[in-house]
Formats: sequence, structure tokens, C-alpha cells
Amino acid sequence: MSTPITTDLQVLNQGINVDVESIAPLHQFGGDSYDVANMTITATVNSPAEQSYRLVLAADVESGTSAVVRVVSASEEHFKAIATFKRIVHAQAGIIQPVLDKASISLDPNADVEDQLQAHAEHYKIADIVIPAGTQVLRIHASQKLLPVDGDPRRYSFTMYAPQLSLAPVSNVRLGATVVFPLDFHGAIAPPVIEPMPGQPAANLVSGSNTPVQLGSQTSFGWAFQADPKITLSYTY
Repeated sequence: MSTPITTDLQVLNQGINVDVESIAPLHQFGGDSYDVANMTITATVNSPAEQSYRLVLAADVESGTSAVVRVVSASEEHFKAIATFKRIVHAQAGIIQPVLDKASISLDPNADVEDQLQAHAEHYKIADIVIPAGTQVLRIHASQKLLPVDGDPRRYSFTMYAPQLSLAPVSNVRLGATVVFPLDFHGAIAPPVIEPMPGQPAANLVSGSNTPVQLGSQTSFGWAFQADPKITLSYTY
């Protein structure tokens, strides 16, 4: 039997920081153009005992996402134990069902269940990691290749899930999120779209806004939330 995905790892606070790599201009906006969004996620979690957890990360597998996780607050042995997020094989697609339930995503009763589970599973990756007992800090590094929107090599979009549905936020959980665009980026950035995670209450904005600010010569956004949002950014060169 497949190891179930964790959905109850208690999270106390978390941060997600994204930097956009501008690759498309180097390809002269040709047919093979793409950009890259790099994410560093930190999460302070509470593990009741030292045990293995199966974490799940929302990841656009088809466009290419690579990610790893490690415990940075424990022993050197734990720090060196890097877990890689991997695709869910079709034969184990059923393990995604609890994640869909938590996200309030229903299957179509008139369509093949296995086909639907496999289709949903392609949007997630899993990693198994041992977390020591007590309050610990996880660090996740993820890199996603951004493909052109509607085939237009000057248009790109990405969504930040903060961070993943393995975690069970405490009542006063806090989240910090930042996005930094490339040095001297001169494109047009659409207003960020902030939505509640599926099945979760709306995130309370504590500070920050959708108005960009300059960080040196880099355009950036920053927010602090109570609860976990889903943030989508779209931009055009």
C-alpha cells in the first residue's frame, strides 16, 4: 500500500520568497522562450514525535518544476538529509484523494475516477522526510519553468501556493510573501490576484499591498497574511 500524503503537520508560521529569472529576452522572444520562477519556502512546524512525513507540493509538472526540502533547525545529519520532490506515478494516483478533499475539489461522478485522479496527481509532487520531534524549521527550494501564456513569448504567469496542503495551520498562523522581478525589468506587471486556498478561509492581509515597490533597481511586491493565500502574478515584456 502506498504511503499516504501528510495533511496534518502543524505549521506555526511560514515565508515564501520568489525571484523571477528573465530568460525570454536572451532567446529574443522566439518559439523556445521561457522564464523561471525560483521559490524559497520556510515553514516553522511542530512535530509531535520524530517521524517520516510525506509532503506534497503544488507543481506544474508538465512545464517543469524541481524542488527539494530539508530540516534546517535540527542536527547536521538532518540538515544533510535532502528530500527531492518527485512525480506521483499513475499506479499511486489514489494517494492524492485526501489532498483533493482538503482542497474541496470534487471528482466528476460521470467520468472515470482513476483517470481523474491521475490527471490531478500530475499537478503535485511528493517528498518523504524525517522531521525530529518538537518545533522545527523546514526549507523548501523550488524552481519552475514558466512557459509563454497562450503561446505569446512575451507573456508569463505563475501561481504561489503558500506553501502546500500537507500543512495544518494553527489559528494564528502567519505568512510572509515576497516577489522580486529581475534587475531593470521594464515590462508590465498586472495587479496580483490574491485568493483563499480552496476550502480555506480568506487570508487576512496584515501589511503590504498589491502596489509594487522598488528594491534597489528591482520591482518587488511584499505581503504579510494571517492564513494561507494563493497568489497569481502575470506580466508582459
